[in-house]
Amino acid sequence: MIALREDCLLMEGRGGTYLPCSVDQLTLEFVGTAAELLDSETLKEAAAGVLHYFKHELGRSFVSVGEFAEALAKVLEGLGITAEVTQVQESVVTRVLDLRILASGAGKLGELEFFWRLRSVLKEQLAEAPQRIEFHGLRSCVKQLAARRHWCQTCAQLEQWIVELIRGWYAQEPASTGTALIVR
Repeated sequence: MIALREDCLLMEGRGGTYLPCSVDQLTLEFVGTAAELLDSETLKEAAAGVLHYFKHELGRSFVSVGEFAEALAKVLEGLGITAEVTQVQESVVTRVLDLRILASGAGKLGELEFFWRLRSVLKEQLAEAPQRIEFHGLRSCVKQLAARRHWCQTCAQLEQWIVELIRGWYAQEPASTGTALIVR
């Protein structure tokens, strides 16, 4: 995966595709006529605050256009500036699942129980037909399952196996059509 510039977020476009966008590129488009009333530095700081919120406080690098626009409007409102949000799309229905919780719930059967639970959770989530399913905490989950404190070759192999299994199960499910899958 290519590293994303620090001042960029992946913006969700139509059809579930993601494009890297600089926050500076987006800000003027969303603020509209209020941009004329603002100092450009104030606008940059507001956009940087929204970027920080999504990337560091929420830990997200994927954001819909509507989410970004709404957050920017709230920040500007807090500064006493009424900004119209010109492009709000419906937010994407996303199911976020933490692999660390699945791993910690694995009892005496360890990996076997983890994989069984992972498959059933994936099927369950796909049955609800969300637009996106995100699995978080892969590295921590792998170290937990492998009973390792530090990353090693065993961890790398287990990580690859987990990702391959999730992809395979996802591809086999008829309900996966129209649902994006993200594993981090």
